[in-house]
Amino acid sequence: MSPRSDQKTIYEAAREAGAPGEEVVTSTCGHNCGGRCVVNAHVKDGRIVRISTDPRKWTFEMPPLTACARGFGAADRVNHPDRLRYPMRRVGPRGSGAYERVSWDDALDEVAAQMLRIRETYGPAAILDCSRSGNTAVLHNRAAIQRLLHLFGGCTELWSNLSNEAEIFALRHTYGPAADCKFSGREPTDYVNSRLMILWGWSPADGTFGTNNPQYLRWAHERGVRIVSVDPRATRTSAQMSDEHIPIRPGTDAAMLIAMAQVVVSEGLHDQAFLDRLVQGFDEAHLPESAPPGSSYRSYLLGLSDGVVKTPEWAQQLTGVPAATIRQLARDFATRRPAALHCGYAPGRTGYGEQFHRAAYALCAITGNIGIPGGNSGCSGGARNHGIKRLGAPPNPANSRVASTLLADVLARGRAGGYPADIKMVYSACGDLANQAPNVNKITAGLEGLEFMVVHDHFLTPTARYADIVLPATTFWERSDIHTPWSGAGHYAIFMRQAIEPMYECRNDVDICADLAARLGLEGYKRVDDVEWLREICAGTDVDDFDAFRERGLARLPAPEDPVAFADEVRDPAGHPFSTPSGKIEIYSTSIAANPDPHGLGRIPPIPTWIPPHEADPRHPLELISPKSRARTHSIHDNQAALARVDRQDVWIHPEDAAARGIADAQMVRVFNQRGATIVPARVTDRIALGVVSIKEGAWFTPDAAGADTRGCANVLTEDRASPCGAPTYNTCRVEIAPA
Repeated sequence: MSPRSDQKTIYEAAREAGAPGEEVVTSTCGHNCGGRCVVNAHVKDGRIVRISTDPRKWTFEMPPLTACARGFGAADRVNHPDRLRYPMRRVGPRGSGAYERVSWDDALDEVAAQMLRIRETYGPAAILDCSRSGNTAVLHNRAAIQRLLHLFGGCTELWSNLSNEAEIFALRHTYGPAADCKFSGREPTDYVNSRLMILWGWSPADGTFGTNNPQYLRWAHERGVRIVSVDPRATRTSAQMSDEHIPIRPGTDAAMLIAMAQVVVSEGLHDQAFLDRLVQGFDEAHLPESAPPGSSYRSYLLGLSDGVVKTPEWAQQLTGVPAATIRQLARDFATRRPAALHCGYAPGRTGYGEQFHRAAYALCAITGNIGIPGGNSGCSGGARNHGIKRLGAPPNPANSRVASTLLADVLARGRAGGYPADIKMVYSACGDLANQAPNVNKITAGLEGLEFMVVHDHFLTPTARYADIVLPATTFWERSDIHTPWSGAGHYAIFMRQAIEPMYECRNDVDICADLAARLGLEGYKRVDDVEWLREICAGTDVDDFDAFRERGLARLPAPEDPVAFADEVRDPAGHPFSTPSGKIEIYSTSIAANPDPHGLGRIPPIPTWIPPHEADPRHPLELISPKSRARTHSIHDNQAALARVDRQDVWIHPEDAAARGIADAQMVRVFNQRGATIVPARVTDRIALGVVSIKEGAWFTPDAAGADTRGCANVLTEDRASPCGAPTYNTCRVEIAPA
């Protein structure tokens, strides 16, 4: 999809003048936060004294990139009294937080010596890369560590995306391997062209999902677009801009989508012409030759293949959603065209979560809502690649890979559990996986058995407390970089100009790794300085004046010619086929049929299929979900008390579930299962579905003397289990609650 030929890039200084003696520097949070806002640092005497944001007034064509509470909290974070100030060596038990100060030379010499020893003794796969998405900018990101480790001979890598692996998998096998989750949806400016929008597990008013998505949703709603939210929680989006909220049991989303498709097909509301022209596997006439008879999606929906008709009444028993509600929503989606289905990530973070996304894309195809203004593919990303790519890493020569959600298990069992290696060392930067991966108690037990662990961070996080060497890293204010819209939502780029010198003895991840590379005898790690590197990255993109971009800070890039993804493929399938094996949208996936167990984690059917996410557990009858907090970016910011007031940590519980357990609002309760327990205040509210409870993810694991978490860390409860596509299953989690 090309940019509009009548538009040029606009360079804008999205800041007001500072007070006397202040320099105002434009940047954006370098975190995986759901937005990409203008965050301006007011610098006086070498210190950030306050934060401001984009002063532009709202317009539909060019809205301001207004910062959220976390952006305004960036000054408190960089100046936080608990910042790591110098390298440290562990002197107490792992997890104790007992460290001594050491010099940079001593710290890096020790890290290099341990890396060499472990590689020579056990092989490179004994080193586990635990770097993640705490830094996501173009230059300073987890690839800094990946480049080092891959040049060193490789490592074991955690390959799957803990946010949206189910979506990534479903996109590739439905729309083709060229489909990128960031650019397979539509521009927020297109929302107003829909007649109906279904937001399925997608709440921009809570998780943002693009800096101006909430504002564009509100704009569309005010102009008559009907909005329906499907979610176990009545979210802020449900309350503020939805016409209808439909509560659903976690993990049953695919069943409801399948039942909606059954209604559309059985009532003759499907777009047969669209299906005939563009879709493989909807009916028997459009199956590939290799598919067995009766394997089409239509046969499955109508019960011709298994004897079970997937009616709304069938789905009601699974989802808790009344059959009449399912039937009406299906009719509306098929007849109120153009209609758009927007899928969040959370329903895919369940057992067999890939089926949710596959079923969603199938419903969009059956109704002919793909590739047209006002419609959508089912993905909630943007519509066009901006061309600015993050710096990556060379291939991993060790070829040792583990699904990220299995971190706890690979640490615990290694080769005995069927994994590629026994893990002896962990290298962690830009992340906090001991807090953010599932089954925290099992992870920390596994970390106890390591021979060596090194962490780069800004604070002594739950992960850093287990390291042998802790290295103080710079924040995004202390280096230069570039960032682009989160998940492709919009068309702009922000130059993150360095605002202050690195504080204390902090160093950036790239420079740390460059020094380690020299100690390890590795050549070619870093070529030029950061600004020249960024200039090279922008070459050939819509950023056609790098110096203006660097000076002003904000580049407004040309909008795409089409506001929706796959418009070319739908308009001209012969000239622009989908990148699937058939060149079509594949409800019946040729690639899945050919390789139904691609990761050794379980078979995946070639058509969207309902598979129960778990068995009943009478000991733990409540379903736990763990949504995002507006006060944190995952675990980042959890040590900022002022931000904590924005979105208090608690457990949502339905009034009937609370009454049955003798729990009152604001009472401290114990949430527990066989993996662990956490203590947190209860919020008794009918905004959560009956039988479901909710704890926002990201609170720092803080155990008491008995080992129970005291701050509401949801991942002491979640299971280290992967769906067949390698996705995490955070939201398939059974718990019980009792007064503390």
